Amino acid sequence: MQLYRLFYSLNHSGHSESQVSLCLDNQMACETKGCPVIFWQRGSECSDDVHSGHFRGVKMKIGMMCLWNAANGPSIHAELVGRSWVENGHHLKVFSAQSHPDARPTFQQDEDFVIRHFVVEKITPYTRASFFDPSPLLNEEYDFFVAQNVERLPCERLLEIFSRIKERAITVQVVHEGKAPDDPLYYKFDWDAIVCFDHRYKDYLVKSFPTERIHMISYPYHPLKLGDKREARNRLGLPQNEKIVFSFGFRSNDVLAVLPTLKNVAQRYALKYLVVANPESDLGELRSAQKSYDFVELLVKALPLDELYAYLHASDALLIHRESSKKYNAVVSSSVCQVLGSGCPILFHESNYVELHGDEIVKYRDFNDLGVKLAQLFDGGFNINRVKAFLEDHEADKISARFISLFEELTENRKRKD
Repeated sequence: MQLYRLFYSLNHSGHSESQVSLCLDNQMACETKGCPVIFWQRGSECSDDVHSGHFRGVKMKIGMMCLWNAANGPSIHAELVGRSWVENGHHLKVFSAQSHPDARPTFQQDEDFVIRHFVVEKITPYTRASFFDPSPLLNEEYDFFVAQNVERLPCERLLEIFSRIKERAITVQVVHEGKAPDDPLYYKFDWDAIVCFDHRYKDYLVKSFPTERIHMISYPYHPLKLGDKREARNRLGLPQNEKIVFSFGFRSNDVLAVLPTLKNVAQRYALKYLVVANPESDLGELRSAQKSYDFVELLVKALPLDELYAYLHASDALLIHRESSKKYNAVVSSSVCQVLGSGCPILFHESNYVELHGDEIVKYRDFNDLGVKLAQLFDGGFNINRVKAFLEDHEADKISARFISLFEELTENRKRKD
């Protein structure tokens, strides 16, 4: 083996991924997949790590401030990209809350790289910390600092040390806010880059931040992880001879709304509606309604990811009934992103939560259409190839690689300025 010259060939238009190239001194190139690739020795095949954006010879040190292991959209995003970074050899430190109103439990065990060093008790009118230890942010080693959902982080205390963070790291904000936040401190941060999921977020961000700093990187999705329905039902003690519709989370009113429709469906099929509610849910009305709908089974517990996927593998459909958000124009269903990879068909009410989704999920217009679409799933099944095709471009490894590419670009920009 001889030493080769490392250079980066960056292409940041649209959804294209940056690519890492390693050339031989004779500048041989491989045309596989239409891009330059790594040659470890003459005549070798190209490495998939190059095409995925994860060149294993370049290890990045990343610090990320976010909720973590919580039943919450920003936490799901952070976990998907963060665990992908770790799996691909990058070094990660997570700076998270000891307690926070948004941090509904999952009972997922923290990894060794998670540091919990602040407490938030109130998020209205603005998020402020009742306890904040700055030392992890100042003493841990990282070259890139990522902050998720800044509106719900302790902005006041973070802003006090932000200049010191910028001295040592490139800073990136990931936007989850569905509209321009009211907190004036939100606009005091001088981020090197701001990442949002799609044009709906960018439309309001450009009014407050330089356009050239705003980058669109779509929300990551859990990779494909299919399971055996019979085995999953045996594991969970669920019947083999019933159609199982599954819902989970903390929005009990969404469940109440679909019960009359499912009662009609239950007249045609042996049906169980399995609802696993988060312990922090308000379940008074749902428990009362359960008495009139004997096909409903209600469990109250937090679901670690492996157990959540077991329920999905056991089910014939995941039902998410959610009306469009009237408060926020820009919204994403983090639940879809978290569970699409299970292969369980997802029925989702047409709303702005899924307006950018295609046929990888099943959308229904109204309650009558819900009954029709559910019967079609029961009788005709679901084409899993739609999910597989979608995940090829959106699974967590692809999205985390786009962040790595952005970090590379920002590093080069800073070098040029210096």
